[in-house]
Amino acid sequence: MSISSIGAEAAQAISLDEDPAQVVPSAIRHIVNGIKDEGSRSMLLSNVFCHLRHVGSYFFENNRCIKTITSAVSEIEPIHSTESIEPLGDAIVPKDLAKKIIEKHYASHQFPGFEFPLEKSFLSSIPDLIEIPHVQLDCTSQIIYYSVLLRGIVLELEAHPRRGNILRYLYLKCVALSDEWMKNVQDTPVDFLAASLMTSTALEGCNTDLAWKAFSHTCRISKALGYFSVDETPSEGDNQISSPAGTPLHEAEIDRNRKRFGFWHILRTDCLFRKSFGKPTLIPAGSWKVHFPDPTINGVDDESSRFIQIHFLISMRLGLIVRKYLDWITGGPDPDPVSHDAIIDNYIDEVQSILSDWDTASLLRTATNHIDVWLCIDVLIGSYEILIVLYLSKKCDSGHALPCQAVDLARKSLKTFQSLLGSTSHAFWGISPISMYQLLPFFVLCLDFIGNPDHENLDEDLVSVSWVGDYVEMVAEGRVELNPVIIIINAMVTACKQAKMDRLARSVTTGE
Repeated sequence: MSISSIGAEAAQAISLDEDPAQVVPSAIRHIVNGIKDEGSRSMLLSNVFCHLRHVGSYFFENNRCIKTITSAVSEIEPIHSTESIEPLGDAIVPKDLAKKIIEKHYASHQFPGFEFPLEKSFLSSIPDLIEIPHVQLDCTSQIIYYSVLLRGIVLELEAHPRRGNILRYLYLKCVALSDEWMKNVQDTPVDFLAASLMTSTALEGCNTDLAWKAFSHTCRISKALGYFSVDETPSEGDNQISSPAGTPLHEAEIDRNRKRFGFWHILRTDCLFRKSFGKPTLIPAGSWKVHFPDPTINGVDDESSRFIQIHFLISMRLGLIVRKYLDWITGGPDPDPVSHDAIIDNYIDEVQSILSDWDTASLLRTATNHIDVWLCIDVLIGSYEILIVLYLSKKCDSGHALPCQAVDLARKSLKTFQSLLGSTSHAFWGISPISMYQLLPFFVLCLDFIGNPDHENLDEDLVSVSWVGDYVEMVAEGRVELNPVIIIINAMVTACKQAKMDRLARSVTTGE
C-alpha cells in the first residue's frame, strides 16, 4: 500500500517550550496558577486538564465541578511540598531482578520490525558496571537501561515488593539524565532508541512536556536516519515482480520495511500528542514520503507476530483518520454548523467501519498473552476515545448536555478497561494508559453524572469512576510526584458520590 505526504515541506518553527497552559481553558488556568510548585502545575495543565478542552462549556457551566477542582487544587500544594522527589538509593533495583527483566526484554523483541541496537551482553552487564565507582556510563546507555527496567516492571505480571518505589526511582533516574543527554544527543540508532524510550518513560511519569521534548528528538533523529524518506526514490525492487507470499525478502528491503514500520508508529505518536495533549504537529505535511510496510517486515508470516501485524494495520488506519481530523480542525473547520457536523459524521463512520471490519472486541477475547492483550486494548480503547472527541466536537443540537453518544462511549471505555484490568493476570499497566486514553472518558462520565439530572445508571457509573480512582491510587503508590493526579481524580469521584446522595435526597423529599 502506497501512502505518502507530497508537496513542499512546510517550514514550521515550533517552540518546544510552548506554555502547556495555552490548550487549557482559562477558568482552569486561573485555578491551577494558584499552585506554587511548578512541577505540579505543569503536570495538571499538560497531562490532566488539557483533556477538558474537549468538553468546554459542559464543565464550566457547572458550579459544582468548578468548586470541586478549586477545592482539590488547594490540597495539592501542602501534600506535594512535604515529600521529597529526589531519586532514591542506587541499590533499589536488585541485580537479579534487573537481569531477569533484560532477559525477558530481548526474548520479547523477536519481531523483525523491532531492531534493538544495543547488544544483550552489554545491557546485561550494566547492573554490575554501575556498582564500579570508576566506571562512567554515557547518558544514552543509562536512559535505555533504566527505561527498559521501568517498562519491564510495568508489564511484569508478578507483583514486586515496593513496586511503586522502584518505578519512581527508575523514572527519576531518567529525568535526572535527560538534560545532559539532550545537550549531547547524536543522530544515531542508539540515541533514536533512547529518545523513543524516554518518551514512553516520561509519559509513565505524567510528564508530558518532557515526553514531547524527547519525542521531538525521536522525530529529528529518525528523519536524519532516513525514516521520513524511505520511498522518495524507487528502490531496485519496486519495478520488479513481487515475490510469492512467504518468500523471504532481501536484507535491503527488510531494512526499508523496518524503517517504514518505525515511521508510521512515529506518525501515530505525533497524532497522540496532538489529540490527547493539544501539542502541535512535529511532522507537517510534505515532510515525508513513506509507504506502508509489508506487515511481516521480512516476507515470512509468523503466527507469533499476528497481533503485532493486526495492531499495526488497525492503529495506522485510525491514526490517518485522526490526522485528517486534526489537520482539518487546525486549518479552520467549516463555520456552518450543518456542514461541520456532516464532516464529523464522515470521520465517525470511518472509525466505526474499522471497529466493525476488524471486530476488535472479539479480537481481544482471542488474545492469549499480556502483550497481545495490550495491543488489542490499545486500538479498542483508542477508538472509543477518538469517537468521544468527534462527538464532542459536533455543533448542532448540543444544548447544555453532553452528547449521549459520548457519554455511552465513555461508559463503555471505562467498563472495558475495568473488566480487563480487574483480572489478576492483567492487573498492572502503569498510569500512562489512564492519562492517554481514560481521562477524557472519566471526565465525560463524571461531568454528566454531576450535571445531568436525567443521568441514568447511577450505581453502575459510580462503580466505574470509583474504580479509576482505586486503580490510579494502586499504580501511583510510592510515587509521590503523581499525587496531584490522584487528588484531582478522587475529587471528581467524591463529587459524583455527593451528586448521587443529593439525587436520592431529592427523590425522598419529592416522593419520586
